[in-house]
Amino acid sequence: MKKLICCLLLLASVTISLPASATETLYPRQVAGLKSQTPKLLVLWSVDCPPCYKELAMLRELLKTQPQLPLTLISTDDDPARLAEVENMHRQFNGPQIQKWVFAEGLTPQLRYAIDQRWSGVLPRSYYQNAQGRSIGHSGVLKAQQVLDLLASKQTGLSHSL
Repeated sequence: MKKLICCLLLLASVTISLPASATETLYPRQVAGLKSQTPKLLVLWSVDCPPCYKELAMLRELLKTQPQLPLTLISTDDDPARLAEVENMHRQFNGPQIQKWVFAEGLTPQLRYAIDQRWSGVLPRSYYQNAQGRSIGHSGVLKAQQVLDLLASKQTGLSHSL
């Protein structure tokens, strides 16, 4: 009996110590709610996008000096076989203000449309939504100064007002 209790306690401690999934699956019905949370920087990226890694590295560095940055990371990789790669990247971003999502399998066109009807899927893609709900979109790699300007309510350097 003691061995059984010890085994159960050991199993429970191993289960508790396993990291929870850092990434939630995103479905089209969730996009409106995600977009209503303001202010925030929403960043779309993919494991197959080299420029995305450059932008994500910049954001990791920026979070060291701007830990209050409300950041939402969304991987556009809808292939479950790539989930481990997505989660490995997402684990590099910590903090209560950081949300981490991945596109639901097979729903890429619907999710792109729900996020921005005019977005063709080019990555990296970012949106900043201010406290008044105004959203600014940007295609290409963001620079740290652009993010800092947004945080200071200076919307310079970004294109495509939504």
